[in-house]
Amino acid sequence: MNQKIKIQNINLGHKIIIYFLFVGMTLTLMTSSAYCIIDLRISPTISPEEGELNLDRLKMEIAGEFFGIDSSLILSYRQEQFRPEDIVTALFFSGDSQRPLDSVLALRKEEEDWSQVATKLEVSPNAHGMQMALTHGKGKKVGLKRKLPSESDIFISFISDYYKIDMERLWLYFEREFTINDILLAVNLGTHYGIRFELLLQDRERGLDWFTILRERNIKEEKLFLPYKSEIKYKNRPVLE
Repeated sequence: MNQKIKIQNINLGHKIIIYFLFVGMTLTLMTSSAYCIIDLRISPTISPEEGELNLDRLKMEIAGEFFGIDSSLILSYRQEQFRPEDIVTALFFSGDSQRPLDSVLALRKEEEDWSQVATKLEVSPNAHGMQMALTHGKGKKVGLKRKLPSESDIFISFISDYYKIDMERLWLYFEREFTINDILLAVNLGTHYGIRFELLLQDRERGLDWFTILRERNIKEEKLFLPYKSEIKYKNRPVLE
């Protein structure tokens, strides 16, 4: 009887140890990946949906500044379910190919990805947006010399141009799997307040959400989505009909 009780106690002890090991590993994984996930819970009064909308508006406003067009026009394409990264890619392609923006986006609906759109438009790999992304993108890194950059690659090159930040500094964090959203928010906020964006991303890496980062730096929450006005303009203006 005593031996049975001992065995049961040992089994129970093993189960307890396994349980706590599992919980510990889960918490570790959650903490290590927390910085990769954007948290748009800016305040208790702003829902994640409102945060996402504000983020889209930020992207569209700086795109309007960069390409020299009305941001409200860009927002209208967002309402047609095009993601901001797709719209920025289309703006690059329209300017570089001198094809109307509407037709570029129409092609995107027909084709599987932007590589096929670029081929149909005969966008030169030497076009600035393409060249920047190809030089630093994963296509070159893995030796796929003919692989065209994705909309994410091109959006990173857009951030580099607009905020006048060396591409290598951005790619370091992009390849560490920070989201484009986090990188953009850190760069935009850092440019406004003279803070190195790397410091803000380090805060994210520590698991802090943006609400906490703003509070610790005594920055009002509405400033997070305030677009920085850059004097940089893209040389090839998109074609609008």
